[in-house]
Amino acid sequence: MDETLNSIPFTNMDPLVEIPRNKWPELRDLYRNKWPDDAVAFCFLDTQITYPKLVEYCNIKVYSPGGDIHNGFVAVYFNEMGVTYEVMIQPLENIDIIENALTESEVIDWTKVFYVSSASPVVVKCFRNLEKKLNVIGNTGNKAYRYFIDKTSKQFDISNSPQNTYVADLKPEHLHIIDKTWTFHNDSSYKMFESLLKNHLTYVLYSTNDDPLAWITVAWEGTLTHLYCIEGHRKKGYAEYILKYAVNDQLNRGKDILAHTLEKNAQAQKLFDKLNFRKIGYDTWIYVIKN
Repeated sequence: MDETLNSIPFTNMDPLVEIPRNKWPELRDLYRNKWPDDAVAFCFLDTQITYPKLVEYCNIKVYSPGGDIHNGFVAVYFNEMGVTYEVMIQPLENIDIIENALTESEVIDWTKVFYVSSASPVVVKCFRNLEKKLNVIGNTGNKAYRYFIDKTSKQFDISNSPQNTYVADLKPEHLHIIDKTWTFHNDSSYKMFESLLKNHLTYVLYSTNDDPLAWITVAWEGTLTHLYCIEGHRKKGYAEYILKYAVNDQLNRGKDILAHTLEKNAQAQKLFDKLNFRKIGYDTWIYVIKN
């Protein structure tokens, strides 16, 4: 199939060719070559492969220039109406191939408002070139540092759990609390957290009275996100404990651990540093609008 795709000139087809899901593991493993620099792309694909039911929340399609996975990929998230609302651009070596494909492709509707997520500095530079070619504006939004723990790492000691607490999946009756406390709460975020709940990607520290005290989730991009402790229960080590618990569980599943912390969130960065997460660069979220 790949040979057929590659033999067709770009002029006779859209330069971005969809990669079927059965090829995603092969594509994912290509991002092991520059490790852990390409952990964002790897963890994103690995999460989608491991939890195929995440598609219930968003319809994700993955494309490579000319259908050749060695050219890297562009992932497009479509909403229920089939409209682009988020794009991820992940080159392997030469991003120029992806840039040229994006310039000519009709896969993405550039007249709509959407985000380019987890954009590395190389991708940000690429997008600045695309602005001129596609007559769009990309407002640089949140910058977040990447933190990483390799799947071969030693687990944390969590034998001394906080008194009168237990850890469990998020309970449906507490979805609204998790959603409303999220920094990026929006009209669709409730469904996102509901999807994470259904796929057992939530970790909540509960009191023995079943009140949520602190929590963290694994996002559908494959990163730890939304580490939060209820006000009034802070400075008790709850956030640190639930973070350690989540990391240990992911290590038990044979997963590498990737997390993003907003540039302005010094408190979270201090905690990740304390737990010896490795800082491996940063990413930016770009808000795209038609010029």
